Amino acid sequence: MRFLTAFLCLAVLLSAAPKDIQSFNSKFEQTITDDNGKIIRYTGELWAAKPQSALWMYQKPIKKSVFVNAQKITIIEPSIEQVTLRTLDGEVDFLQIIQQAKKVDDNKYIATIKGEKYTILFSNNLPSTISYTDSFDNKVVIKFTSPVQNKPIESSKFKPTIPEDYDIIKG
Repeated sequence: MRFLTAFLCLAVLLSAAPKDIQSFNSKFEQTITDDNGKIIRYTGELWAAKPQSALWMYQKPIKKSVFVNAQKITIIEPSIEQVTLRTLDGEVDFLQIIQQAKKVDDNKYIATIKGEKYTILFSNNLPSTISYTDSFDNKVVIKFTSPVQNKPIESSKFKPTIPEDYDIIKG
């Protein structure tokens, strides 16, 4: 569930009017801090393209690939040989967040949707950070390092290949 909220934030970022982002690629560090101060750190790389395609390749502490295509999410977890297939039906409405994202200053935009406030920061006209508090009251910060914006990304990058021997969970 923690991963899902991060994907939704990026979908907002890619579709938002604040900056004209057609595609985005960057290494990232995601920190999740619970209400007891416990911190979990994830690192990986992200590729994303309009209208709603993203691939989050988590590398540490576990390897996991998360594909977001339109209203579908495919999560491939090699360590447990499992694939989870989900829809985004009950999740945050991307268009609603986009329409509500408001410029706070030159580099900061905020949207509040379904009680969650999303803050998007830019540095040198490139996304640098997304932060929010998720539905579990965890503070989530995603920092992008060496971002590249509006470079073509092959559409095949966003098509998951599911190994035949993996368990498939639909949810």
